[in-house]
Amino acid sequence: MSKKPAVAAALLLSCVRLHSSFAAESCERSCLESFANRYLTALAAHDTSGVPVVANVKYTENQEILPFGSGIWRTGAQVGSYRILAADPENSQVAFMGNVKVGDSWSMMALRLRIHEQKISEIETILPGSAAASGTFDLSSGAGNLKAARPAFATNLLPAERRDRSQLVWSADLHYEGIERGSGDIVPFGNACIKVENGVQLIRNPNFQSPGVSPSGKPVPNFTALSCRDQFNTHIWDTDRITDRRYPVVDEERGVVLAFVMYNQYIKGPCSDVVDYGTVCPKTSTQPYSLVAVEAFKVRAGKIEEVEAIFTPLKTLRLRGVW
Repeated sequence: MSKKPAVAAALLLSCVRLHSSFAAESCERSCLESFANRYLTALAAHDTSGVPVVANVKYTENQEILPFGSGIWRTGAQVGSYRILAADPENSQVAFMGNVKVGDSWSMMALRLRIHEQKISEIETILPGSAAASGTFDLSSGAGNLKAARPAFATNLLPAERRDRSQLVWSADLHYEGIERGSGDIVPFGNACIKVENGVQLIRNPNFQSPGVSPSGKPVPNFTALSCRDQFNTHIWDTDRITDRRYPVVDEERGVVLAFVMYNQYIKGPCSDVVDYGTVCPKTSTQPYSLVAVEAFKVRAGKIEEVEAIFTPLKTLRLRGVW
């Protein structure tokens, strides 16, 4: 009797067992979101006992490695009604962006979790806190005024509107290339693109005055009143450079990609040469410094329609983080 059928059967059984093992370890959207919600509930109670983490879990706040259970866990953070969740089953990662109340003050917060064998192996947190009032913009009033996140971030795309992982990452990365090159024309912005940073709308918002002054003393244009594309095309961000770009969470079903970056302000110089205007500088002399930033891009049919950004300034320049 030939041994080939027996060998084939053994191989098939091995493949079935391997598939079953992968299935047992996989964590789809509902699983990933449940990890995020469980984590946030525990954080509100500042009680880590119910959080399933691996023994050597990597935990950071604002690009600083800390022991798990320290930092914001010592005070806890009550999650507000402004919530964005993005799930990436392929990478076993989930991200949260929203407003939280720490003590008596509101802040934005971004959170990334990586799941391995039904436990959390990586925790990355960005929490501006009172630092939202520093840096180029004073955005301290944003978090406490937010009610509900934009529906687009929780809406599944139609099959014809979806793009694969590489295309979503490419669209997000072009956003940073557009900043560095002073060109909104190379970025696939949708015509109605809106950007909210630390809870404040900074695109198409004539009620928020752009900071900056002209050495000549003439009035400075209000860049926050412009569209995404037009704002980039002014070259107002020519002083900046974005390094350590990572895209660990890509939600293909919803067309949302999260970028974690080091955004370095004034690294190319203190002033911008704005098209059809002239020189625009900070109100006071400013040395280059870095922002620890996360941005969520909603990409529909290849176009960036919505951007949500949360960041906190560091005191010095850091081109690389700890991830």
